[in-house]
Amino acid sequence: MKIKLNSGIELKVEAYHRTNTYAGLILGTPSNESNQRLINQLSYPKDWGNRVCIMKKSDMHATKNVLKPIINSVWLSSSEPIEDKNSFGADLVVMFFSDENLEMTIQEIILNGVRDIMWDKFATDFWI
Repeated sequence: MKIKLNSGIELKVEAYHRTNTYAGLILGTPSNESNQRLINQLSYPKDWGNRVCIMKKSDMHATKNVLKPIINSVWLSSSEPIEDKNSFGADLVVMFFSDENLEMTIQEIILNGVRDIMWDKFATDFWI
């Protein structure tokens, strides 16, 4: 699957994962403190390997102390290197929160979450 950022850069979606934000919350209600602990513990699937990952902090909350219900992780790549022209390309993992939206395709969900990322600032070159 391919997506195009607002900057015009075309990227390949290597992998996508989603999970419920409060899946492990048994008691209590979300607070700023519990949300921060949750955010600090987030990680993308381990089988994606060791990659640079950014968390989009904009548009995370559904209400004041409640994060949006879905945590999305997407591994993006490009065949165009960022710095080292001898590398095979560049990649980046982006994590973002979203609403549950069963009417949207996975491609639309991903595009809504990552379309405004600064690819050249955060992506890193990779070698095979």
